[in-house]
Amino acid sequence: MILRPYQAETLERLAGAMLAGQNRLLVKSPTGTGKTVTFAAMLQHAGLRAWLDCYPANERKMLVIAHREELLDQAAAKILAANPHLRVAVEQGERYATRTADVVVASIQTLQASGYRRLDRLMGHHRFRIVVVDEAHHAAADTYRTTLARLGFLPLAESNEAKSWGKNQKQMERDLREWDQVSSKDQVLVGVTATPNRSDAVGLTSVFQSIAFSYELRAAINDGWLVPIVPWVVETDLDLDDVKLVGQEFNQKDLAKAVNLERRNQLAVAAWEEYASDRSTIAFTVDVAHAHAIAAAFTAAGVEAAALSGETPKPERQQLLRAFSDGRLQLLSNCMVLTEGTDLPITGCILHCKPTRSASLYEQMTGRGLRLFEGKQDCIVIDVVDVTSKHSLATSPVLYGLPPGVMAQGRQLEDVARFIEDVMEEFPSLDIHSYGHITLDELRARVKTIDLWQLPDLGAHGQGLRLKWVRTGPEAFRLQYPWEDATETLIVGVDLLGRFEVATSYRQKLGNGTIETTANIIAAGMDSANEALRSAERFMINHRTSVFRMKDSSASWRNKPASEKQIQLLRNMRAPIREKLTAGEASDFIDARRLVNKRRKAEGR
Repeated sequence: MILRPYQAETLERLAGAMLAGQNRLLVKSPTGTGKTVTFAAMLQHAGLRAWLDCYPANERKMLVIAHREELLDQAAAKILAANPHLRVAVEQGERYATRTADVVVASIQTLQASGYRRLDRLMGHHRFRIVVVDEAHHAAADTYRTTLARLGFLPLAESNEAKSWGKNQKQMERDLREWDQVSSKDQVLVGVTATPNRSDAVGLTSVFQSIAFSYELRAAINDGWLVPIVPWVVETDLDLDDVKLVGQEFNQKDLAKAVNLERRNQLAVAAWEEYASDRSTIAFTVDVAHAHAIAAAFTAAGVEAAALSGETPKPERQQLLRAFSDGRLQLLSNCMVLTEGTDLPITGCILHCKPTRSASLYEQMTGRGLRLFEGKQDCIVIDVVDVTSKHSLATSPVLYGLPPGVMAQGRQLEDVARFIEDVMEEFPSLDIHSYGHITLDELRARVKTIDLWQLPDLGAHGQGLRLKWVRTGPEAFRLQYPWEDATETLIVGVDLLGRFEVATSYRQKLGNGTIETTANIIAAGMDSANEALRSAERFMINHRTSVFRMKDSSASWRNKPASEKQIQLLRNMRAPIREKLTAGEASDFIDARRLVNKRRKAEGR
């Protein structure tokens, strides 16, 4: 089986984590990058195979748990293709896995039905050494956690269900640490997902110990495994401030009432006709009625369109999907049917008619249009954006970690990201996350008014810190400095499990002219940004001592007046020279500008 580089690295990371004594591991990889192929290849990996072979032949079974029944046959087919010598069976409805099956693929609904009777039957017949949870962002739900507890990965309560911690995060962590001290490590749980964050704020730390490997969407696009994103925004005059929330997301009934209006639906049609009228398109809507209303609006405009929902009979659903794949249908309007596990690579446009606050859900929906397809150069993403002062609506920029208000308007998202990164490097006091909707031209105009010498106020996060950190997000910070013959950035932010981590990113130009970036996790699993920032400064003191001495705000030399040599360098850089400029401020500015110029030169800009 020929794996892509990131798939092969995933397996290496999983094997390494298992050798380190971990057995509940999470893997993040974007929609369309072959997560099923990756876990199918686990059974062929030399290290994992050697581990399995330590057990008797009848105790080397794999269980794959899927969230939706439609994914079962798809997963089973790929596993069998990768392992034609194995017996692969599906456990669902009237289908039962035999005792001789090597791999069992089952839906979570089947396993938990009738008091987990089907799961108990399987466990009586099979010894599952490897358990894979597909779409693992669902794994923190009670049904999943109880299933995994029965399989031996989590502690069981007296009720024979997974132990519940409610909102007591600290107690959960203590219990899991105690559990990990005594539980058997002769089996491994692997969760695979494109979007680890849940809209109900229930963290995956209640299931998984660590992130074995993460392959980011931007990297997958730049590596050529997914197509680039070209965003457009169409603004409406509808106000969403009165729409209630359920947890972190909109109440869907209230939201549908607010947005399923003829004038808004017509705006969506008009935007599509202007930007993507030659593209096979998937539209995402709030509810069933909204899906049919959008389809009707497109049909009235002469477009071959149809609606799809959970109420659509299975034969009709398959017929519509075939018609879309064959190009006989140009637009499929759907309500929460095509967010997971649907492979429609012909899709060249995603039309977001459903407002969402969830970046994870937004990425799931957008990912449906990013798969490679013959003749497909990119994917147009159209966001129908409503007025709100209370909510932050997910739009295309959030896919690259950018503020949702940035309006690319037809420029590739990668170009937009590079522009914003350049601006933030040159103007570290720019708090771009505080802006509302802003075009790139408006952003260019705004930076002309920025004081180059001002650093952003870190508020309570800055108390007790000795280095000049730059805020890059609500709870994300970075510190950039020259190290050896390259540029290193120390990054503090939230990891995929909702905990804070400290990482380094080391960029250097190789002899062949290419840019190599090496990332390393320095510390992880911290509860707050303050704890992570303090840990990062300890790393600087112990491992980047010379840089720390130069950057330490308490060093006496930093408060002295800037030297004539520094001022001359600043003039050569055409930087404004303000009164009472200190040596420390001048040093930081010169270092920052040199790093920017060095990076641009290395990239040929």
